[in-house]
Amino acid sequence: MKILCLILFSGLIFSCMSLNRKLLPNEKFDLINIQNHERTYIVHYPKNWNGSPAPLLVALHGRFGSGLTMIKQTKLDLLSDSKGFIVVFPDGYRRSWADGRGNTPADENQINDVTFIESIVKRLISEGSVNSKEVFLVGHSNGGFMAQRLAVEKPDLWKGVLSVAAQISVFTLKRKSLLKTNPVSIGIMAGTDDPLVPYSGGYVRDGGEILSVDDSILRWKEWNSCTDSITKKTQNYKEDKEELSDLKIDFFRYESCANNTKVGLIQLNGLGHSWPGETPMIPFIDQGKTTKVLDGSQLVWDFMESL
Repeated sequence: MKILCLILFSGLIFSCMSLNRKLLPNEKFDLINIQNHERTYIVHYPKNWNGSPAPLLVALHGRFGSGLTMIKQTKLDLLSDSKGFIVVFPDGYRRSWADGRGNTPADENQINDVTFIESIVKRLISEGSVNSKEVFLVGHSNGGFMAQRLAVEKPDLWKGVLSVAAQISVFTLKRKSLLKTNPVSIGIMAGTDDPLVPYSGGYVRDGGEILSVDDSILRWKEWNSCTDSITKKTQNYKEDKEELSDLKIDFFRYESCANNTKVGLIQLNGLGHSWPGETPMIPFIDQGKTTKVLDGSQLVWDFMESL
């Protein structure tokens, strides 16, 4: 009963968040019918866009979220305006994605989210607004596991994929073993002290078995036929509050991979599950340490632009 109440309360919080934001003149709300379900999404076009084909970023929210809450949490709409890419915020089925681990409403109802996301991308390309060679994907938590699944099942759709607070699940690992798919540039951004999705892997409560972040990176290194050569970089950030220790972020990257792909890790030392820079939206769920001095969305786009 306690868990049910938390779930219902979480849904209420995110519903209230969604009602607080109206669509902007450079945004549109659209829908597409998949499996007799009307699936919805929001497209944000950059300000001063001239109408020529632009890069596209697909942004998948976490469990209990929505396209509108993803906008509010990540502020990717503002980054879109400054960088000139289009960003689309799809809505999961009952605030969840069918990432294959089996326990979300989308998985339990056998929702085909692979087709849903692919259909959005192909529709925007056919409309002439998106450059088909510059399509990127990012997802957080449940959306991050969905992003990993899409990287495995539809690699030719993406120039780059990055998952935040999510790595390879055992389901996705098994799917990859059955598919002969092409390499794709991939990144993982993960907090080493994530209490919900363990950095070291194992079992996620109500979320199945997952690989560790390090093992996930090595799997992608193998799948993308990367050499052993790796670049490493560290950046330090000073926290605003004196009682907080300074933040160290480690960047690891395999640059020499098949088809000019890359495999990267952004290791958030000491951080938890939240989108970096975000104020946690569900205060009664322990998501680990957060920070306000790091812009997770900028890190995402920096990775995409480098590909």
